[in-house]
Amino acid sequence: MPVTVVIDTNFLAVPAQFGVDIFSEAERLLERKIEFVILSTALAELERKLKSSTNKTEERHFRIARDLANRCMIIEPEDLFISGSVDDQVLEYSKHVKGVLATNDRALRKRAKIAGVPVLLLRGRKQLAIEGGLI
Repeated sequence: MPVTVVIDTNFLAVPAQFGVDIFSEAERLLERKIEFVILSTALAELERKLKSSTNKTEERHFRIARDLANRCMIIEPEDLFISGSVDDQVLEYSKHVKGVLATNDRALRKRAKIAGVPVLLLRGRKQLAIEGGLI
């Protein structure tokens, strides 16, 4: 059975910023088949960040992130009655599916740890790491 990895907006910028293939690295690290998921609200947040980019480099990072989002299954959180901020939604959905949350957001990582949700993150700008145990 595949493990669900719920991707936060900032995590999709990792490949453009640091040259790390988040998809193959996640599969290598988790040693399982993975179903990558992004919430439609996180995708909308990514589009907002792209439109409000202040320089060409930032814009390029968000364009690459948007293209990478096409490799993920898009989920509508409203269908699951999950509300709140995008961070609240990705955390709640990760708990709901007993999946892994992929984020580099320090505050969200801390909240996930408290909630018992494993977190996939970039460590040392070179490779992914997992915090918390897999179920």
